[in-house]
Amino acid sequence: MSEPGFVMRSPWYDRVREGLDLRAPLARRPRIQMYDSSDFVERLIEDPADSLVFGDDDVWTYPVPVRPHVTDDTRLRLATSRLVKTNLRKLYQPLHERFYVVVVEVFCDVPGLPRAGSHDEISVGFRMRRLHTSLTAKGRPARRVAANLVADLAKEQGLGECVPISSDVRDVWWANEAWRRKFNEDHAADLAEIDCHTDIQEWLLSPKGSGRWRTICDVSDPVIEGEKEQIIQMTRLPVREKDKMCAEDAGPKGPGSRSLWFGVIPTYSGDHWLAPQPGGRRPEIERKLDDHAIYEIECVVAQAREGCPTLTWVSAPTEPFRLADPMDPAGTKNRTVTIILPDLRRLAARASEKQGPGGVRIVTPPDSQFKMNPFSGIPKQGEGRIGAGAAVCTYAIELFFIVAFFLFLLFLPIVVLIFQLWWLLALRFCIPPRIGFTAVADFVATGKVIGGAGWNATLAAELDITLGSDLRDVPVPGGWADQLVAAKDPSGAFIFKNDAKLTHALVVSTDPGDAAQPAPLPHKVSPADPLCAVAPGPLASPGPHRTKHSL
Repeated sequence: MSEPGFVMRSPWYDRVREGLDLRAPLARRPRIQMYDSSDFVERLIEDPADSLVFGDDDVWTYPVPVRPHVTDDTRLRLATSRLVKTNLRKLYQPLHERFYVVVVEVFCDVPGLPRAGSHDEISVGFRMRRLHTSLTAKGRPARRVAANLVADLAKEQGLGECVPISSDVRDVWWANEAWRRKFNEDHAADLAEIDCHTDIQEWLLSPKGSGRWRTICDVSDPVIEGEKEQIIQMTRLPVREKDKMCAEDAGPKGPGSRSLWFGVIPTYSGDHWLAPQPGGRRPEIERKLDDHAIYEIECVVAQAREGCPTLTWVSAPTEPFRLADPMDPAGTKNRTVTIILPDLRRLAARASEKQGPGGVRIVTPPDSQFKMNPFSGIPKQGEGRIGAGAAVCTYAIELFFIVAFFLFLLFLPIVVLIFQLWWLLALRFCIPPRIGFTAVADFVATGKVIGGAGWNATLAAELDITLGSDLRDVPVPGGWADQLVAAKDPSGAFIFKNDAKLTHALVVSTDPGDAAQPAPLPHKVSPADPLCAVAPGPLASPGPHRTKHSL
Protein backbone atom coordinates (compact mmCIF):
# COMPACT_ATOMS: atom_id res chain seq x y z
CA MET A 1 0.00 0.00 0.00
CA SER A 2 1.47 3.35 -1.02
CA GLU A 3 2.12 6.05 1.54
CA PRO A 4 -0.37 8.95 1.65
CA GLY A 5 0.61 11.98 -0.38
CA PHE A 6 0.01 15.69 -0.12
CA VAL A 7 -2.39 18.26 -1.51
CA MET A 8 -2.09 22.05 -1.65
CA ARG A 9 -4.61 24.74 -0.89
CA SER A 10 -4.85 28.52 -0.62
CA PRO A 11 -3.36 29.85 2.64
CA TRP A 12 -5.63 29.70 5.66
CA TYR A 13 -6.16 33.46 5.94
CA ASP A 14 -7.51 33.70 2.37
CA ARG A 15 -9.96 30.90 3.09
CA VAL A 16 -11.07 32.68 6.28
CA ARG A 17 -11.52 35.99 4.46
CA GLU A 18 -13.55 34.40 1.65
CA GLY A 19 -15.40 31.80 3.73
CA LEU A 20 -13.98 28.90 1.70
CA ASP A 21 -14.04 25.25 2.65
CA LEU A 22 -11.00 23.15 1.77
CA ARG A 23 -13.10 21.36 -0.86
CA ALA A 24 -14.09 24.58 -2.68
CA PRO A 25 -12.56 24.86 -6.17
CA LEU A 26 -11.26 28.37 -5.44
CA ALA A 27 -9.45 27.04 -2.37
CA ARG A 28 -7.27 24.80 -4.55
CA ARG A 29 -5.31 27.69 -6.07
CA PRO A 30 -2.07 29.06 -4.60
CA ARG A 31 -2.41 32.79 -4.05
CA ILE A 32 -0.38 35.68 -5.45
CA GLN A 33 0.30 38.44 -2.90
CA MET A 34 1.49 41.97 -3.66
CA TYR A 35 3.77 44.36 -1.75
CA ASP A 36 5.03 47.90 -2.41
CA SER A 37 8.46 47.97 -0.77
CA SER A 38 11.66 45.95 -0.95
CA ASP A 39 11.31 44.81 2.67
CA PHE A 40 8.36 42.62 1.66
CA VAL A 41 9.98 39.41 2.95
CA GLU A 42 10.26 40.84 6.47
CA ARG A 43 6.64 41.98 6.30
CA LEU A 44 5.56 38.60 4.98
CA ILE A 45 7.29 36.72 7.80
CA GLU A 46 5.84 39.03 10.41
CA ASP A 47 2.30 38.54 9.11
CA PRO A 48 1.73 36.68 5.83
CA ALA A 49 -1.94 37.71 5.87
CA ASP A 50 -1.02 41.40 5.64
CA SER A 51 -0.54 42.09 1.91
CA LEU A 52 -1.87 44.75 -0.46
CA VAL A 53 -5.25 44.69 -2.16
CA PHE A 54 -5.11 44.43 -5.95
CA GLY A 55 -6.65 47.56 -7.48
CA ASP A 56 -7.72 48.98 -10.82
CA ASP A 57 -4.12 49.36 -12.00
CA ASP A 58 -3.45 45.67 -11.39
CA VAL A 59 -5.34 44.36 -14.41
CA TRP A 60 -4.18 44.30 -18.00
CA THR A 61 -5.31 47.21 -20.17
CA TYR A 62 -5.24 48.03 -23.88
CA PRO A 63 -4.93 51.56 -25.32
CA VAL A 64 -7.87 52.46 -27.51
CA PRO A 65 -7.83 55.54 -29.80
CA VAL A 66 -10.67 57.91 -28.94
CA ARG A 67 -11.97 61.17 -30.35
CA PRO A 68 -11.88 63.79 -27.56
CA HIS A 69 -15.01 65.91 -27.19
CA VAL A 70 -14.43 69.44 -28.48
CA THR A 71 -16.41 70.81 -25.53
CA ASP A 72 -13.97 69.35 -22.98
CA ASP A 73 -11.52 71.82 -21.43
CA THR A 74 -9.72 69.40 -19.08
CA ARG A 75 -6.62 67.28 -19.66
CA LEU A 76 -8.89 64.64 -21.23
CA ARG A 77 -9.06 66.91 -24.28
CA LEU A 78 -5.36 66.17 -24.93
CA ALA A 79 -5.65 62.40 -24.58
CA THR A 80 -6.06 60.72 -27.94
CA SER A 81 -6.20 57.26 -26.33
CA ARG A 82 -7.93 55.70 -23.32
CA LEU A 83 -7.26 52.43 -21.54
CA VAL A 84 -9.69 49.51 -21.74
CA LYS A 85 -9.57 47.14 -18.77
CA THR A 86 -9.75 43.36 -18.87
CA ASN A 87 -10.01 40.78 -16.09
CA LEU A 88 -6.46 39.54 -16.58
CA ARG A 89 -4.05 40.14 -13.68
CA LYS A 90 -0.97 42.29 -14.34
CA LEU A 91 2.25 42.04 -12.32
CA TYR A 92 4.67 44.98 -12.32
CA GLN A 93 8.46 45.16 -12.18
CA PRO A 94 10.57 45.76 -9.03
CA LEU A 95 11.55 49.16 -10.46
CA HIS A 96 7.83 50.00 -10.25
CA GLU A 97 7.97 49.40 -6.48
CA ARG A 98 5.88 46.26 -6.76
CA PHE A 99 6.92 42.83 -5.45
CA TYR A 100 5.02 39.54 -5.55
CA VAL A 101 5.08 36.21 -3.79
CA VAL A 102 3.10 33.03 -4.26
CA VAL A 103 1.84 31.36 -1.06
CA VAL A 104 0.47 27.85 -0.64
CA GLU A 105 -0.50 25.61 2.29
CA VAL A 106 0.29 21.89 2.32
CA PHE A 107 -2.06 19.21 3.72
CA CYS A 108 -1.87 15.45 4.03
CA ASP A 109 -3.92 13.70 1.36
CA VAL A 110 -6.01 11.56 3.71
CA PRO A 111 -9.65 11.95 4.78
CA GLY A 112 -10.13 15.21 6.63
CA LEU A 113 -6.99 16.74 5.06
CA PRO A 114 -4.99 17.18 8.28
CA ARG A 115 -2.35 19.92 8.30
CA ALA A 116 1.14 18.78 7.26
CA GLY A 117 3.19 20.79 9.71
CA SER A 118 4.87 17.72 11.20
CA HIS A 119 6.42 16.73 7.86
CA ASP A 120 9.99 18.05 7.62
CA GLU A 121 11.07 15.62 4.89
CA ILE A 122 9.33 17.53 2.12
CA SER A 123 10.44 20.50 0.05
CA VAL A 124 8.18 22.86 -1.88
CA GLY A 125 8.90 24.84 -5.04
CA PHE A 126 7.03 26.40 -7.91
CA ARG A 127 7.27 26.38 -11.67
CA MET A 128 6.17 29.14 -14.00
CA ARG A 129 4.28 27.95 -17.05
CA ARG A 130 3.63 29.97 -20.21
CA LEU A 131 0.33 29.90 -22.10
CA HIS A 132 1.20 30.28 -25.77
CA THR A 133 -1.65 30.99 -28.20
CA SER A 134 -1.20 30.23 -31.88
CA LEU A 135 -3.58 31.42 -34.58
CA THR A 136 -4.29 30.16 -38.07
CA ALA A 137 -6.43 32.60 -40.03
CA LYS A 138 -6.49 34.96 -42.94
CA GLY A 139 -5.40 38.42 -41.88
CA ARG A 140 -8.67 40.33 -42.28
CA PRO A 141 -10.96 38.21 -40.01
CA ALA A 142 -8.26 38.08 -37.34
CA ARG A 143 -7.81 41.85 -37.38
CA ARG A 144 -11.56 42.42 -37.28
CA VAL A 145 -11.99 40.11 -34.29
CA ALA A 146 -9.19 41.84 -32.36
CA ALA A 147 -10.54 45.30 -33.14
CA ASN A 148 -14.08 44.27 -32.16
CA LEU A 149 -12.87 42.71 -28.92
CA VAL A 150 -11.31 45.97 -27.79
CA ALA A 151 -14.14 48.13 -29.17
CA ASP A 152 -16.79 46.11 -27.32
CA LEU A 153 -14.81 46.37 -24.10
CA ALA A 154 -14.47 50.14 -24.53
CA LYS A 155 -18.22 50.49 -25.10
CA GLU A 156 -18.99 48.36 -22.05
CA GLN A 157 -16.73 50.55 -19.89
CA GLY A 158 -18.31 53.80 -21.09
CA LEU A 159 -15.25 55.22 -22.83
CA GLY A 160 -17.29 56.83 -25.57
CA GLU A 161 -16.67 56.64 -29.30
CA CYS A 162 -13.79 54.34 -30.15
CA VAL A 163 -11.69 54.62 -33.28
CA PRO A 164 -11.38 51.20 -35.00
CA ILE A 165 -7.90 49.74 -34.58
CA SER A 166 -6.01 46.73 -35.85
CA SER A 167 -4.62 44.62 -33.03
CA ASP A 168 -3.14 41.22 -32.50
CA VAL A 169 -5.80 38.72 -31.44
CA ARG A 170 -3.27 36.99 -29.20
CA ASP A 171 -2.90 40.21 -27.20
CA VAL A 172 -6.61 40.61 -26.49
CA TRP A 173 -7.67 37.00 -26.03
CA TRP A 174 -8.35 37.08 -22.32
CA ALA A 175 -10.39 34.91 -19.99
CA ASN A 176 -13.88 36.13 -19.10
CA GLU A 177 -16.16 33.27 -20.05
CA ALA A 178 -19.54 34.98 -19.66
CA TRP A 179 -18.51 38.02 -21.66
CA ARG A 180 -16.70 35.94 -24.31
CA ARG A 181 -19.77 33.72 -24.81
CA LYS A 182 -21.78 36.76 -25.89
CA PHE A 183 -18.94 37.96 -28.08
CA ASN A 184 -18.76 34.57 -29.78
CA GLU A 185 -22.43 34.82 -30.70
CA ASP A 186 -22.09 38.35 -32.10
CA HIS A 187 -19.00 37.61 -34.22
CA ALA A 188 -19.51 33.96 -35.13
CA ALA A 189 -18.74 34.45 -38.85
CA ASP A 190 -15.25 35.89 -38.32
CA LEU A 191 -14.46 33.47 -35.49
CA ALA A 192 -15.32 30.53 -37.75
CA GLU A 193 -12.37 31.50 -39.96
CA ILE A 194 -9.88 31.54 -37.08
CA ASP A 195 -8.25 28.43 -35.66
CA CYS A 196 -7.08 29.36 -32.16
CA HIS A 197 -5.05 26.94 -30.04
CA THR A 198 -3.35 27.53 -26.67
CA ASP A 199 -0.40 25.41 -25.56
CA ILE A 200 1.07 25.16 -22.07
CA GLN A 201 4.86 25.55 -22.13
CA GLU A 202 7.55 24.73 -19.60
CA TRP A 203 10.93 26.46 -19.13
CA LEU A 204 13.63 23.82 -19.47
CA LEU A 205 17.20 24.29 -18.23
CA SER A 206 20.08 22.44 -19.88
CA PRO A 207 23.11 21.14 -17.96
CA LYS A 208 25.05 24.12 -19.38
CA GLY A 209 22.59 26.59 -17.87
CA SER A 210 20.82 27.74 -21.03
CA GLY A 211 17.04 27.53 -21.21
CA ARG A 212 14.11 27.30 -23.62
CA TRP A 213 10.34 27.18 -23.67
CA ARG A 214 8.93 23.82 -24.74
CA THR A 215 5.33 22.85 -25.35
CA ILE A 216 4.35 20.10 -22.92
CA CYS A 217 3.60 16.71 -24.52
CA ASP A 218 4.86 17.88 -27.93
CA VAL A 219 6.22 14.69 -29.50
CA SER A 220 7.90 16.72 -32.24
CA ASP A 221 9.99 18.54 -29.63
CA PRO A 222 11.27 15.96 -27.15
CA VAL A 223 13.12 16.77 -23.95
CA ILE A 224 16.87 16.62 -24.55
CA GLU A 225 18.93 14.46 -22.22
CA GLY A 226 19.88 16.42 -19.13
CA GLU A 227 17.17 19.05 -19.50
CA LYS A 228 14.97 19.69 -16.46
CA GLU A 229 12.11 22.08 -15.83
CA GLN A 230 13.12 25.03 -13.69
CA ILE A 231 11.75 24.75 -10.15
CA ILE A 232 12.12 27.81 -7.92
CA GLN A 233 12.44 26.79 -4.30
CA MET A 234 9.95 28.07 -1.75
CA THR A 235 10.52 28.78 1.95
CA ARG A 236 8.41 27.64 4.82
CA LEU A 237 6.79 30.45 6.79
CA PRO A 238 7.09 30.43 10.59
CA VAL A 239 4.19 31.17 12.89
CA ARG A 240 3.40 34.85 12.51
CA GLU A 241 4.66 37.17 15.22
CA LYS A 242 1.30 37.98 16.83
CA ASP A 243 0.40 34.27 17.15
CA LYS A 244 3.63 32.97 18.72
CA MET A 245 2.33 33.05 22.30
CA CYS A 246 -0.88 31.38 21.18
CA ALA A 247 1.13 28.73 19.33
CA GLU A 248 3.04 27.84 22.49
CA ASP A 249 -0.20 27.48 24.44
CA ALA A 250 -2.02 25.51 21.73
CA GLY A 251 0.76 22.97 21.28
CA PRO A 252 0.86 20.55 18.30
CA LYS A 253 -2.67 21.42 17.17
CA GLY A 254 -2.07 25.17 17.08
CA PRO A 255 -0.70 27.49 14.37
CA GLY A 256 2.59 25.56 14.35
CA SER A 257 0.79 22.57 12.78
CA ARG A 258 0.49 24.41 9.49
CA SER A 259 2.80 23.90 6.51
CA LEU A 260 2.72 27.32 4.84
CA TRP A 261 5.22 28.13 2.05
CA PHE A 262 6.12 31.18 -0.03
CA GLY A 263 8.27 31.92 -3.07
CA VAL A 264 9.26 35.19 -4.74
CA ILE A 265 7.77 35.50 -8.23
CA PRO A 266 10.28 36.62 -10.89
CA THR A 267 8.73 39.40 -12.97
CA TYR A 268 11.91 40.08 -14.94
CA SER A 269 14.68 37.92 -16.38
CA GLY A 270 17.80 38.69 -18.38
CA ASP A 271 17.67 35.21 -19.96
CA HIS A 272 17.04 34.80 -23.68
CA TRP A 273 16.46 31.77 -25.88
CA LEU A 274 16.37 30.77 -29.54
CA ALA A 275 12.68 30.63 -30.40
CA PRO A 276 11.61 28.52 -33.41
CA GLN A 277 9.77 30.49 -36.10
CA PRO A 278 6.86 29.29 -38.23
CA GLY A 279 7.37 28.45 -41.88
CA GLY A 280 10.83 27.02 -41.36
CA ARG A 281 12.41 30.44 -40.81
CA ARG A 282 15.60 30.78 -38.77
CA PRO A 283 15.12 30.83 -34.98
CA GLU A 284 15.18 34.27 -33.40
CA ILE A 285 16.49 35.40 -30.03
CA GLU A 286 13.63 36.21 -27.66
CA ARG A 287 13.33 37.09 -23.99
CA LYS A 288 12.40 34.41 -21.50
CA LEU A 289 9.81 36.68 -19.86
CA ASP A 290 8.02 39.38 -21.83
CA ASP A 291 4.87 41.49 -21.69
CA HIS A 292 3.00 39.53 -24.38
CA ALA A 293 2.75 36.02 -22.96
CA ILE A 294 0.30 34.85 -20.29
CA TYR A 295 1.78 32.97 -17.33
CA GLU A 296 0.56 30.90 -14.42
CA ILE A 297 2.29 29.24 -11.48
CA GLU A 298 2.03 25.71 -10.13
CA CYS A 299 3.46 24.69 -6.76
CA VAL A 300 5.23 21.34 -6.40
CA VAL A 301 5.75 19.28 -3.24
CA ALA A 302 8.75 16.93 -3.44
CA GLN A 303 9.53 14.07 -1.09
CA ALA A 304 12.92 12.42 -1.50
CA ARG A 305 13.23 8.67 -0.88
CA GLU A 306 16.51 6.90 -0.38
CA GLY A 307 17.22 4.63 -3.31
CA CYS A 308 13.95 5.49 -5.04
CA PRO A 309 12.73 8.27 -7.34
CA THR A 310 11.53 11.43 -5.66
CA LEU A 311 7.76 11.65 -5.27
CA THR A 312 6.07 14.89 -6.39
CA TRP A 313 2.61 16.39 -6.09
CA VAL A 314 1.44 19.41 -8.10
CA SER A 315 -1.07 22.09 -7.11
CA ALA A 316 -3.74 23.69 -9.25
CA PRO A 317 -2.42 26.74 -11.15
CA THR A 318 -2.67 30.26 -9.83
CA GLU A 319 -4.79 32.82 -11.63
CA PRO A 320 -3.22 33.66 -15.02
CA PHE A 321 -1.26 36.89 -15.33
CA ARG A 322 0.84 39.01 -17.66
CA LEU A 323 3.96 41.03 -16.88
CA ALA A 324 4.21 44.80 -17.29
CA ASP A 325 7.08 46.08 -19.39
CA PRO A 326 9.64 48.35 -17.65
CA MET A 327 8.22 51.48 -19.34
CA ASP A 328 4.60 50.79 -18.37
CA PRO A 329 3.20 54.23 -17.41
CA ALA A 330 0.98 52.75 -14.70
CA GLY A 331 4.14 51.31 -13.13
CA THR A 332 6.63 54.15 -13.54
CA LYS A 333 4.25 56.54 -11.78
CA ASN A 334 4.79 54.56 -8.55
CA ARG A 335 8.44 55.52 -8.17
CA THR A 336 10.02 58.97 -8.15
CA VAL A 337 13.54 59.39 -9.50
CA THR A 338 15.23 62.71 -8.67
CA ILE A 339 18.08 63.93 -10.88
CA ILE A 340 19.90 67.11 -9.85
CA LEU A 341 21.52 68.95 -12.72
CA PRO A 342 25.23 69.73 -12.36
CA ASP A 343 25.93 73.03 -10.61
CA LEU A 344 27.77 75.12 -13.22
CA ARG A 345 29.34 77.26 -10.52
CA ARG A 346 30.91 74.26 -8.83
CA LEU A 347 32.08 72.88 -12.16
CA ALA A 348 33.68 76.21 -12.99
CA ALA A 349 35.52 76.12 -9.65
CA ARG A 350 36.64 72.56 -10.34
CA ALA A 351 38.12 73.67 -13.67
CA SER A 352 40.83 75.49 -11.72
CA GLU A 353 41.96 72.22 -10.14
CA LYS A 354 43.82 69.29 -11.61
CA GLN A 355 41.51 66.60 -12.93
CA GLY A 356 41.26 63.39 -10.95
CA PRO A 357 41.23 59.89 -12.47
CA GLY A 358 37.44 59.57 -12.22
CA GLY A 359 34.90 60.27 -14.95
CA VAL A 360 33.60 58.64 -18.11
CA ARG A 361 36.50 56.94 -19.90
CA ILE A 362 35.92 56.65 -23.65
CA VAL A 363 38.14 54.29 -25.64
CA THR A 364 38.07 54.74 -29.42
CA PRO A 365 39.18 51.55 -31.22
CA PRO A 366 41.58 51.88 -34.18
CA ASP A 367 40.06 53.24 -37.38
CA SER A 368 36.82 54.08 -35.56
CA GLN A 369 37.10 57.84 -35.00
CA PHE A 370 34.29 60.04 -36.38
CA LYS A 371 35.94 63.03 -38.03
CA MET A 372 33.85 66.17 -38.58
CA ASN A 373 33.97 69.89 -37.94
CA PRO A 374 31.40 70.64 -35.21
CA PHE A 375 31.76 74.39 -35.86
CA SER A 376 30.37 74.23 -39.40
CA GLY A 377 26.94 72.89 -38.49
CA ILE A 378 25.54 69.42 -39.04
CA PRO A 379 27.64 67.64 -41.69
CA LYS A 380 25.86 66.90 -44.93
CA GLN A 381 25.61 63.49 -46.53
CA GLY A 382 29.04 62.12 -47.40
CA GLU A 383 31.02 64.82 -45.59
CA GLY A 384 31.89 62.69 -42.58
CA ARG A 385 35.18 60.80 -42.42
CA ILE A 386 36.53 57.89 -40.37
CA GLY A 387 39.79 58.75 -38.61
CA ALA A 388 42.57 56.70 -37.08
CA GLY A 389 41.16 56.64 -33.56
CA ALA A 390 42.98 54.56 -30.93
CA ALA A 391 42.59 57.39 -28.40
CA VAL A 392 41.50 57.33 -24.76
CA CYS A 393 39.64 60.35 -23.37
CA THR A 394 38.19 60.88 -19.90
CA TYR A 395 35.29 63.31 -19.46
CA ALA A 396 33.59 64.51 -16.30
CA ILE A 397 30.24 62.72 -16.13
CA GLU A 398 28.60 66.09 -15.50
CA LEU A 399 29.70 67.18 -18.97
CA PHE A 400 27.85 64.28 -20.55
CA PHE A 401 24.70 65.05 -18.59
CA ILE A 402 24.74 68.78 -19.39
CA VAL A 403 24.95 68.09 -23.11
CA ALA A 404 22.27 65.34 -22.92
CA PHE A 405 19.83 67.58 -21.04
CA PHE A 406 20.51 70.43 -23.46
CA LEU A 407 19.56 68.13 -26.35
CA PHE A 408 16.40 67.06 -24.50
CA LEU A 409 15.29 70.66 -23.99
CA LEU A 410 16.15 71.42 -27.61
CA PHE A 411 14.25 68.53 -29.13
CA LEU A 412 11.19 68.32 -26.86
CA PRO A 413 9.46 71.31 -28.49
CA ILE A 414 10.52 70.08 -31.92
CA VAL A 415 8.96 66.65 -31.34
CA VAL A 416 5.78 68.15 -29.87
CA LEU A 417 5.31 70.68 -32.67
CA ILE A 418 6.31 68.52 -35.65
CA PHE A 419 4.21 65.52 -34.67
CA GLN A 420 1.57 67.59 -32.79
CA LEU A 421 1.83 65.35 -29.75
CA TRP A 422 0.34 67.90 -27.38
CA TRP A 423 -0.41 65.25 -24.76
CA LEU A 424 3.35 64.92 -24.19
CA LEU A 425 3.19 68.22 -22.32
CA ALA A 426 0.68 66.69 -19.89
CA LEU A 427 3.28 64.10 -18.82
CA ARG A 428 5.48 66.69 -17.11
CA PHE A 429 5.18 69.85 -15.07
CA CYS A 430 7.60 72.41 -13.67
CA ILE A 431 7.33 74.36 -10.46
CA PRO A 432 7.91 78.01 -11.45
CA PRO A 433 10.11 80.12 -9.17
CA ARG A 434 7.10 82.36 -8.57
CA ILE A 435 3.32 82.04 -8.57
CA GLY A 436 2.76 83.37 -12.09
CA PHE A 437 1.14 80.12 -13.24
CA THR A 438 -2.02 81.16 -11.47
CA ALA A 439 -2.24 84.28 -13.65
CA VAL A 440 -1.98 82.19 -16.82
CA ALA A 441 -4.57 79.68 -15.58
CA ASP A 442 -6.97 82.49 -14.59
CA PHE A 443 -6.54 84.10 -18.00
CA VAL A 444 -7.50 81.00 -20.00
CA ALA A 445 -10.21 80.03 -17.50
CA THR A 446 -12.20 83.08 -18.61
CA GLY A 447 -12.46 81.69 -22.13
CA LYS A 448 -9.59 83.71 -23.60
CA VAL A 449 -6.95 82.30 -25.94
CA ILE A 450 -3.17 82.58 -25.91
CA GLY A 451 -2.08 85.60 -27.95
CA GLY A 452 -5.52 87.17 -27.85
CA ALA A 453 -6.78 90.32 -26.16
CA GLY A 454 -5.24 90.82 -22.74
CA TRP A 455 -2.29 88.50 -23.39
CA ASN A 456 1.02 90.15 -22.49
CA ALA A 457 4.73 89.49 -22.20
CA THR A 458 4.48 88.62 -18.50
CA LEU A 459 1.93 85.88 -19.16
CA ALA A 460 4.02 84.60 -22.07
CA ALA A 461 7.09 84.34 -19.83
CA GLU A 462 5.14 82.48 -17.14
CA LEU A 463 3.79 80.03 -19.73
CA ASP A 464 7.33 79.33 -20.96
CA ILE A 465 8.55 78.65 -17.41
CA THR A 466 5.58 76.38 -16.72
CA LEU A 467 6.42 74.37 -19.84
CA GLY A 468 10.06 74.04 -18.78
CA SER A 469 11.67 76.81 -20.88
CA ASP A 470 12.81 79.97 -19.10
CA LEU A 471 13.11 82.37 -22.04
CA ARG A 472 13.25 85.60 -20.06
CA ASP A 473 16.06 87.87 -21.27
CA VAL A 474 16.67 85.52 -24.22
CA PRO A 475 17.06 87.81 -27.27
CA VAL A 476 15.35 85.40 -29.69
CA PRO A 477 11.54 85.85 -30.01
CA GLY A 478 9.10 83.01 -30.51
CA GLY A 479 8.46 81.23 -27.22
CA TRP A 480 5.78 78.62 -26.49
CA ALA A 481 2.97 81.19 -26.80
CA ASP A 482 4.01 82.19 -30.34
CA GLN A 483 4.48 78.57 -31.36
CA LEU A 484 1.04 77.56 -30.09
CA VAL A 485 -0.65 80.49 -31.79
CA ALA A 486 1.00 79.53 -35.09
CA ALA A 487 0.38 75.77 -34.78
CA LYS A 488 -1.74 74.32 -37.60
CA ASP A 489 -3.15 70.88 -38.29
CA PRO A 490 -2.47 69.03 -41.58
CA SER A 491 -5.43 70.79 -43.21
CA GLY A 492 -3.95 74.21 -42.43
CA ALA A 493 -6.45 75.14 -39.70
CA PHE A 494 -5.16 76.81 -36.53
CA ILE A 495 -5.15 74.43 -33.56
CA PHE A 496 -5.03 76.75 -30.53
CA LYS A 497 -5.57 80.23 -31.94
CA ASN A 498 -9.37 80.11 -31.83
CA ASP A 499 -9.99 77.19 -29.47
CA ALA A 500 -10.26 78.49 -25.91
CA LYS A 501 -11.19 75.09 -24.44
CA LEU A 502 -8.17 73.33 -25.95
CA THR A 503 -5.95 76.15 -24.70
CA HIS A 504 -7.41 75.74 -21.23
CA ALA A 505 -6.88 71.96 -21.36
CA LEU A 506 -3.21 72.45 -22.29
CA VAL A 507 -2.56 74.91 -19.48
CA VAL A 508 -4.36 73.09 -16.67
CA SER A 509 -2.62 69.82 -17.62
CA THR A 510 0.72 71.42 -16.73
CA ASP A 511 -0.45 72.74 -13.35
CA PRO A 512 2.35 71.92 -10.85
CA GLY A 513 -0.29 71.67 -8.12
CA ASP A 514 -2.30 69.12 -10.08
CA ALA A 515 0.03 66.19 -9.44
CA ALA A 516 -1.95 63.34 -7.88
CA GLN A 517 -0.40 62.33 -4.60
CA PRO A 518 -0.59 58.55 -4.26
CA ALA A 519 -2.76 57.42 -1.40
CA PRO A 520 -1.54 54.54 0.78
CA LEU A 521 -2.53 51.27 -0.81
CA PRO A 522 -5.20 49.35 1.11
CA HIS A 523 -4.11 46.23 2.96
CA LYS A 524 -6.01 43.00 3.08
CA VAL A 525 -7.68 42.17 6.38
CA SER A 526 -5.39 40.12 8.58
CA PRO A 527 -7.85 37.73 10.26
CA ALA A 528 -7.46 36.23 13.69
CA ASP A 529 -6.08 32.71 13.63
CA PRO A 530 -8.95 30.25 14.27
CA LEU A 531 -6.47 27.74 15.72
CA CYS A 532 -5.76 30.05 18.64
CA ALA A 533 -7.75 29.23 21.77
CA VAL A 534 -8.50 32.89 22.39
CA ALA A 535 -8.44 35.09 19.29
CA PRO A 536 -9.65 38.71 19.70
CA GLY A 537 -11.56 40.49 16.97
CA PRO A 538 -14.66 39.85 14.85
CA LEU A 539 -13.04 36.92 13.01
CA ALA A 540 -12.07 34.98 16.14
CA SER A 541 -14.59 32.25 15.49
CA PRO A 542 -14.54 30.31 12.21
CA GLY A 543 -18.34 30.33 12.24
CA PRO A 544 -20.89 27.51 12.49
CA HIS A 545 -20.69 26.62 8.76
CA ARG A 546 -17.05 25.57 8.92
CA THR A 547 -15.58 22.38 10.28
CA LYS A 548 -12.36 22.13 12.20
CA HIS A 549 -10.52 20.85 9.12
CA SER A 550 -11.87 23.55 6.80
CA LEU A 551 -9.22 25.98 8.04
